[in-house]
Amino acid sequence: MKQPMSARTCRRFVIASLSITLLLVICPGHTFRAAAQKPQKIKIYFYHEPGEYIDLAPVTRLIRSTSPARTAIQALLKGPTAAERKKGFDGLASAHEFTIESLTIKDGAARINFVARPDWAGFPGDIAPARFKKAVELTLKQFPTVKEVVVSLNGEVNFDS
Repeated sequence: MKQPMSARTCRRFVIASLSITLLLVICPGHTFRAAAQKPQKIKIYFYHEPGEYIDLAPVTRLIRSTSPARTAIQALLKGPTAAERKKGFDGLASAHEFTIESLTIKDGAARINFVARPDWAGFPGDIAPARFKKAVELTLKQFPTVKEVVVSLNGEVNFDS
């Protein structure tokens, strides 16, 4: 049986609710964030010849994020920085054409579905889909909660075959 809230707990709840409401009224349009995250090193795999896996090699970046896996994949889609390009790294074919529709990590499995822009013409070349998929897998497997990765594009998991 559920116990009724004590008067003291009820007062605390009302005060907290009013405080939040007051902040939202005083600061409209302001985005309230949790405390800043500690910097974290992540690896993002881009095209680099020669590379470790299908001409893929990692770059290391420092991020602050509550969702480092999503942040890493978003960086992969954006491509290398100018400094990384000077070191011979290049973006993955078609990656800039995709957005993340969903990304979940549960029981050691990361499942990510990308959606291509409606005007996307397809991957250029035979190896591009496999290279893209491998880059996503390598980028996600760096996180200790990820043991396996299922990558799909527009809901299709066999887009690389």
